[in-house]
Amino acid sequence: MSEEENMPAETAESVEASAPALGVNDLKLMANIIEVVSNRGAIKANEMAAVGSLYNNLMNFLIANGAIEPAVPEVGDEEAATTGDESDD
Repeated sequence: MSEEENMPAETAESVEASAPALGVNDLKLMANIIEVVSNRGAIKANEMAAVGSLYNNLMNFLIANGAIEPAVPEVGDEEAATTGDESDD
């Protein structure tokens, strides 16, 4: 009878050891892959909405969990673009 009692515990341990795991680093890698693929133009026009939605969900999750910091737009670049073309002649 003691063997029967130990059997479920052993089975549970082996299931836990072999259960697939998905971590924050995996999610960050997914977001990076989406960025690379989109930069290479490998996403068709009819796929862009679905891929973009997945990317936004991944990024929002990673930001909310503190895995990455939100991207802050650089103000200096915008000012240089608008003031660089103007002249006071």
